[in-house]
Amino acid sequence: MGASGPGAAGTLVCKIELDKKGGITVQVDNGDDQITQTIVMDGTSITITVKGQQETSTIVQKQDSIVVTVKDLTFDTDTITMKSKGVSKWTSQDTLTVESTKDMTLKTSAKLTQTATSDAKLSSSANVNIEATSKLAMKGNMGAEMVTSGGEAKVDGVTLKLAGKSQAEMSGAMTKVSGTGKLDLESSGMANLKGSITSVGGTLVKLG
Repeated sequence: MGASGPGAAGTLVCKIELDKKGGITVQVDNGDDQITQTIVMDGTSITITVKGQQETSTIVQKQDSIVVTVKDLTFDTDTITMKSKGVSKWTSQDTLTVESTKDMTLKTSAKLTQTATSDAKLSSSANVNIEATSKLAMKGNMGAEMVTSGGEAKVDGVTLKLAGKSQAEMSGAMTKVSGTGKLDLESSGMANLKGSITSVGGTLVKLG
């Protein structure tokens, strides 16, 4: 059966079809804007379709799934809670932005992997802390650099080892190497100790 009546966009053509096999179909045609709205309940799924001149959006609900197909999807709400008992996946074929005006927490009870095929950047206008209860490894295949524009750069550990496969260099306006116990300076090749003023002192000094 069908019915028609006036609408805000002009005259709408409204149809309702009842079928014992096909279910119920409700259709509204807006001829002025060339938009057709359709709801189909066939006993297995509910399909809502809005078809216009350029785009079409659909919502298909079954007993175990809901599929939304649309060009632009917006949620405007006070709170959002999403839970998944199985695998969750979020894929964007363009830019993906996750933003919060307050604190943000990213947590997993298992392994966390973050990768980028281009540059990766971690920055903060305040402090940045990187901590591991086990081993911490940082590696750069083309180089590694740690720079501070002010304050102190400090590396502290139970044992400290600095090694260079070809060359090792330490420099500064004032450079100090000290040990509370034994201090060894040794080279398997030639060793040079040089300064405009060179001082060697100690309770016992042995040369040669």
